[in-house]
This record gives sequence, C-alpha cells and structure tokens, in this order.
Amino acid sequence: MSVGRPSIPAAPPTSTRVLVKICGITRPEQAAACLHAGADWIGLNFHPASPRFVNSAQAEALVEAVGDAARVVGVFVDRPASEVRAVATRLGLGAVQLHGAEPPAYYGELGSLTIVRAYRIRDESSLAALRADLEESERLGRAPDCILVDAFDPARVGGTGRLIEDILLQQLPSHPRLIVAGGLTPENVAERAATARPWMVDVAGGVESRPGEKDLARVEAFVRSARAVELRR
Repeated sequence: MSVGRPSIPAAPPTSTRVLVKICGITRPEQAAACLHAGADWIGLNFHPASPRFVNSAQAEALVEAVGDAARVVGVFVDRPASEVRAVATRLGLGAVQLHGAEPPAYYGELGSLTIVRAYRIRDESSLAALRADLEESERLGRAPDCILVDAFDPARVGGTGRLIEDILLQQLPSHPRLIVAGGLTPENVAERAATARPWMVDVAGGVESRPGEKDLARVEAFVRSARAVELRR
C-alpha cells in the first residue's frame, strides 16, 4: 500500500460536531466496532513500553478489520523518521501521531504523511514550549497538521488517565485541528470539550475494562457524550 496525503476528517464549517478518536486498539473486532459506534479515527500504539502496544502482525490485522486505513493513526514515540515512514507506508496509515520529544526539524522527514503532534501539558511552561514548537515548525515550512494535548506524567508518555488542569485547557493556543486527550471518560468528556472547544477528543483508558480491552458500551457512551457538545465553529 502507498501513502499519499489523506483527507483529514472534518465537520462542515458551521457544524457543531466534535470528532472522536479511540486510541490503543488491540483487537480487530473492537477496531471495527469502535468505528461502527461512531468513532472517526482509531489509534494503534507502536510504542513497545505501552500496555497497548501492537506488533506488525497485529497492526496488519487491525487495519484489515477497519477496511479504511485512512481512518487509522499510528502512535510513535521517539522513533527514527525512516521507521515511521516505513510502517505507515506498509500499512497505508492515514496519519502518524508523534508522542515523544521529536523536534520540529523531524516533521519534514515524514514527507506527505499527515502529522498529529502530541504535547504533554503540565503547566504554563508546557504551553510556552508548545507555542515555540509551532512557531519553529512554521519557520521551517512543515507544521503539524493537528495538535494533540495530553496530561503530563513523569513515568508514562500517554494513556495515563490524568486530566489537564482546567485553567490550562482555557489557555490552549487556537488551532483549527486541536485534539484534546488526558483522562477523558464518558462522564467528563462533554464538560472538557465545552471548556477546550476542540476539533476532536481522544480517549484510551477511559473506555477500557483493562489496557487494550475496550468496553464497547463505554465507547458508545463516550461518542454520545462528545456529540452532545454544541460548539460554534
């Protein structure tokens, strides 16, 4: 399979719809079920230290079950750009999510791949670093297509279940494709989305019975709650 720049899922300009990404999928039948429940994207975790890690054979089965690789995002942490490109090309992934310390100069090495850049938000200095990263990437001529904000955890790079403080959510820079993650659940996603007004919300642990095992009733509840938020574009 070859990778060109895929179309990024988006709502019409006047829509109030919040998009949904379910991350950390490990089972093919659950990948298909999450999309059937209304998810716009699913995420596959290629970080070996994650409890939601999938290997090459698992990833191929997951993409096949989805039937639309453009709706699958590969999550990578500090891997060589050549490796990220190779995995994305082989699987036909729609986008790659960078969840490590990859610098702005790295983005240009990914060619035409759609880039979701994740930032771990701990305090106002994290927001300043985010803004500086975006400014530098613009200067270099290759900015991320989407930005994702997640809660900071000193031991883990994602899927921590921690929440970003409300005051920090309110200070996020404006971006047309802002994705909010970090401790989201069916019970709090509507409130968090109303505060941050994102393009998309991203969940992993908040809809699981255990890491990598999605509770489809919670997935459906999460999608319903996210869709209930009215945002004026």
